[in-house]
Amino acid sequence: MGSTNSRLEELGQLIKKQAPGNGIFQSPLEPLKFFRESQSHGRVSLIYEPGLIIAAQGKKYIYLEGKRYEYNAGNFLALFVPMAVECELIDISEDNPMLGLCIRLDRYRLTKLLLKMDNIDQARKKPENFDTSGIFSAGINDQLLDAAIRLLKTLDDVTEAAIVGESIIDEIYFRILRDGQGGALQSLLRQQGQIQQISKAVEYLHENLEKNISVDVLAELVNMSNSGFHKKFKQVMHLAPLQYIKLIRLNKAKSYIMEGKTVSEAGYLVGYNSPAQFSREYKRQFGESPSLTAPGSV
Repeated sequence: MGSTNSRLEELGQLIKKQAPGNGIFQSPLEPLKFFRESQSHGRVSLIYEPGLIIAAQGKKYIYLEGKRYEYNAGNFLALFVPMAVECELIDISEDNPMLGLCIRLDRYRLTKLLLKMDNIDQARKKPENFDTSGIFSAGINDQLLDAAIRLLKTLDDVTEAAIVGESIIDEIYFRILRDGQGGALQSLLRQQGQIQQISKAVEYLHENLEKNISVDVLAELVNMSNSGFHKKFKQVMHLAPLQYIKLIRLNKAKSYIMEGKTVSEAGYLVGYNSPAQFSREYKRQFGESPSLTAPGSV
């Protein structure tokens, strides 16, 4: 099978084939994307979508509520709900870019697989870890690395990718569930009801950014008390609900501005009726006024 380093190098070459330049690239398989970055940067605010991210080359740090999660060559990062994080990219260049792949995580598909595993091996001791965080990172083992390489090798043939590739994605789900760090994921999935409540609230927020949404409304939406919702939300998201709402609004507004919308349009589309308040909070979050984010600004 070769050493881990040689296998990571092989994975990196396969990713380069799918990501010929900087940016994010969609594969023929809907859940699978690739990314390539060649410029280091300090901590920037981003929204990470649910996914399993495997790095073949380079190093990134994710910061969340004072905790740092690292994913570099040989590590993976798993997120189960959209997370508002800060991201730092270090020690990379055109000659040594960050290379990785991301598989969108489907909680229902994972839960179905976990139930099947439990039915087959009912005597297996269930993990006692009840951490309900929506994020964790761990080292990639040989089986997971091998599955990732085989997945990428199916992409040259559309039929093989659709049939064999999809089955390998299930295998990758299985590998992370059986991994030493998989106990946290298994506990998360077994508490699907509570996690689903938070996920429903997060989905509602993302679909209604232009509305003035209170924590009371979110708690009522998912049939939880205000205090219970606040506590569970912070356990999963690592942020208080109001903090999360502000971050996703500002990040979405930044995307709108970079797409060419005016500052006032962007603020209005994410629920800011006061341009002055929007500019003030935007500058506090990103360190510059929204007008400087606009394409072509100096």
